[in-house]
Amino acid sequence: MSLMSPTARNDVVPGHVPAAVPARWRPVLLLVRPLIKAIDWAPIAVVTAFVAALLALVRAGEPLAGGDALVLMRIAGTLLGSAAAFALVDAMSADLGPAAVPRWVRQALRCGLAGGVAVAVWSAAFLYALFRLPAGSLFPIGDLLVEVGVCLGIGLAAAATAVRYAPGRQAAMAGVVVQLGLVLATLLLPDQVWLWPPTCGFGFWDEAHRFWLAMLPLPYVWLALACRDLRR
Repeated sequence: MSLMSPTARNDVVPGHVPAAVPARWRPVLLLVRPLIKAIDWAPIAVVTAFVAALLALVRAGEPLAGGDALVLMRIAGTLLGSAAAFALVDAMSADLGPAAVPRWVRQALRCGLAGGVAVAVWSAAFLYALFRLPAGSLFPIGDLLVEVGVCLGIGLAAAATAVRYAPGRQAAMAGVVVQLGLVLATLLLPDQVWLWPPTCGFGFWDEAHRFWLAMLPLPYVWLALACRDLRR
């Protein structure tokens, strides 16, 4: 006779969700593993390898200048935001009828998984760049994370909109084009309103990052609207 209680036996069943989890959340938690397998991770893997090579090769064997580190982190954030957009492509979405988990939940999980990986990769790159900077260099992670958050949100929101109308990778590419187009457009702004100050903490840095912070919620509101269930 087993000495394990029914609750304890349930805790060790592979794939079982503990009874303490509310019933309405169990289908969501059970969906995480299949989505991890379904997401196209190749773009994020390629960008991760590119960012790692870039960080290793720029001024290899020497301290990394603050301006160079700033440019590298912005390149990394923009590219990772573009790569995360491919997670929104769901080849089976058109074939799914009524499902236990609504479409917006599935898309939100895809955004959370890919966005979390993108931020983790960027954070690792930031720590490596920080390690290579000369002692006492100003390199504010908070301001740079806000920049990354906006770029990531635009990439995800644009892709979430595109996949409502077209299947496959071309929808993700539409999101990438929108994100990179907006980033490139900001490079043409005059110095007084330029959003990419070249030196941390100086010039128009504070003004630019107040604007970044004000902009941060907008792509995520757009993303939430784009992830709504499709009307049939």
